Amino acid sequence: MPKKKRGRDDSRKPTDVKDCSDCPAMCCHDLTIDMKKPRTRYDIDVLKWKLNYENIGVYIRNRRWHLIIKSKCQYLGEDNLCTIYDKRDDICRNHMPPNCERFGEWYDRMITDPDDLEAYLAAEKKGKRPPRAKGKQWVSKGA
Repeated sequence: MPKKKRGRDDSRKPTDVKDCSDCPAMCCHDLTIDMKKPRTRYDIDVLKWKLNYENIGVYIRNRRWHLIIKSKCQYLGEDNLCTIYDKRDDICRNHMPPNCERFGEWYDRMITDPDDLEAYLAAEKKGKRPPRAKGKQWVSKGA
């Protein structure tokens, strides 16, 4: 029996998409920052404190942790098009379909509040598969 692949299920996304036409600019509505998995009680407390704020979440993808902040890019126009498209940063230029938020779940686990974090860490500590987030669904405003 083949070993199940960990991480994102890329089989669900279309592969024939070449550009961002008709996209609701989901990547321009969320700011993500790489972070380390909380290891100490202090790290967990700090992360729980952050999760008390609106528009803050944590997602895990391929066992890597990321802080996510729902906030629209200042250069995104009302039409969901970049107003500095020709001068945009390399990170924006390199973020292209089909490897983007537009195609299904782009995370393995979303954590939206302190209770969610505690449940995830407790299940992980017991060696069980951590439960799915029960918090609010994380959907970009532009979706």
